[in-house]
Amino acid sequence: MKAIVVFGCGPQNSNELTPVGKLVIEATAKFFCQSSEEMMIIPTGGKTGQSLFSEAEVMEEELIRLGVPKKRIVLEPNATNTIENLAFVANVVDKMGLDYLIHITNRVHMPQVKELCKLIELEKISSYEIADEIIKCEIEDVRAENIDRWMRGLREIPLYWLPQIAQIENPKRWKYILCQPRIRDFLKEMYGIAYPEKLSQDQLLKLQEEIKKEKRIMP
Repeated sequence: MKAIVVFGCGPQNSNELTPVGKLVIEATAKFFCQSSEEMMIIPTGGKTGQSLFSEAEVMEEELIRLGVPKKRIVLEPNATNTIENLAFVANVVDKMGLDYLIHITNRVHMPQVKELCKLIELEKISSYEIADEIIKCEIEDVRAENIDRWMRGLREIPLYWLPQIAQIENPKRWKYILCQPRIRDFLKEMYGIAYPEKLSQDQLLKLQEEIKKEKRIMP
């Protein structure tokens, strides 16, 4: 089964999406309704600011208004940022046995999504659609000024993203992450672990819990 992954952007102090969020949802609904294939939609995003509802819940309401059947929507209502978006989506993928993902977000946000898909072994089952191109409208995003800094964090600072990615529930996926070259030096320096591929199930779980407790380092 295929699924579209759509990323939250707002609400902050109301129960309405931000202008960027509305445009991305519009693009997602358009893509879904024009497709001849059967697929699900996973809106991912938790509560932000003073909102009473999660981003996922508000996106669901808007998707239904735009013609998407409720039965085709699977909520991920807990993520607080892009790192958690992908970690929790990976959990949905593993629980539901999804075999293909189509990530829809705006041009500014997409590099983060692609980088995280590489990190957590979603890249091989993923494709990417730029919301700006679907609705033929350039989406201005205030996050643009931070993208270079966030990308540097993903590529160079394991403690920027690893404590949140440690919420992944699939042990095989977790081991894959730990065995990546950019993580090996970190594990050896921080925990004295030179060969993460040799860790037992119990050792992997213990390490996962320790990493969850680490303080994030922001780039």
